[in-house]
Amino acid sequence: MHPNENVSDDMRLRELALPLLGKWVPFILILLSERPYNFAELDRTMTGVSRKVLNENLLNLQASGILHKSGESSTGFPVYYSLTELGKSSLFILENIKSWLRENEELIRSNRKKILNNEKSSHLM
Repeated sequence: MHPNENVSDDMRLRELALPLLGKWVPFILILLSERPYNFAELDRTMTGVSRKVLNENLLNLQASGILHKSGESSTGFPVYYSLTELGKSSLFILENIKSWLRENEELIRSNRKKILNNEKSSHLM
């Protein structure tokens, strides 16, 4: 295999992954792993995210086949979102990340504290 083939493969995979790596995507997936949610419930539950950003994330996940949207807001009925089989198959990744974070939480927090304290100190000089 030519080295440039890896680059194009990596770029192709990066393009596929970008919509799935948003700041709010893990939270959306975790919520939807529990049960279907309508837009208003997600909006209320996910404090700190604008309706526009939430909608963009939901659209990207829907376009990627990760979640299913049922209902139409124009009919006056709530729009519900649920995970597809593809979406459900991604949950193990989140579980692995959560386990890794739990195992390394103390070290990560300690490292952040050191670096951030050093950054603050260097800006004061």
